[in-house]
Amino acid sequence: KEGFSPEDHVYRRSADLRYFGQAFEVRVDAPSGDIDSHFAKVVEDRFHDAHRALYGYDFRDDDRQPVEWVNLRVSGIGPITRPVIQEMAIGDGDVSRALTGEREIWFEGDPVKTSIYWRSKLEPGDCITGPAIIEEFGSTVPIHPGFQVRIDRFRNIIVTKAGS
Repeated sequence: KEGFSPEDHVYRRSADLRYFGQAFEVRVDAPSGDIDSHFAKVVEDRFHDAHRALYGYDFRDDDRQPVEWVNLRVSGIGPITRPVIQEMAIGDGDVSRALTGEREIWFEGDPVKTSIYWRSKLEPGDCITGPAIIEEFGSTVPIHPGFQVRIDRFRNIIVTKAGS
């Protein structure tokens, strides 16, 4: 429910089916309502139709080719509002606040003394010329020699070839 009102709840069902002995499944939409013999027939008919559309054949009328149900899924979907992304003010341009150190990094087969920056301390308007490394939790951005970085007003890292 995750804080969405009941009238905003949307549930989508799907099923992954295959013919006995096959190693791949075909996902089809599954109807709402009770899961009963009518539900199973509708889903299996959709599977046969989808299999024919994908592979050019189906075994709808061949009792020797049973259908296996691999997964029955339900997804809950709630509407979200688009966040307002605030532009940030241009900083002072002094990237030393984000500098965490230096180390040798191999670029093009040679070790190069490289400045290391912590991303969250970079401000809009900051510019860095490679070689550099920008680190943050969960990500590292290498900036190769001959490239430069500009932090835009949304704190995106814009990488361009130097001089372009």
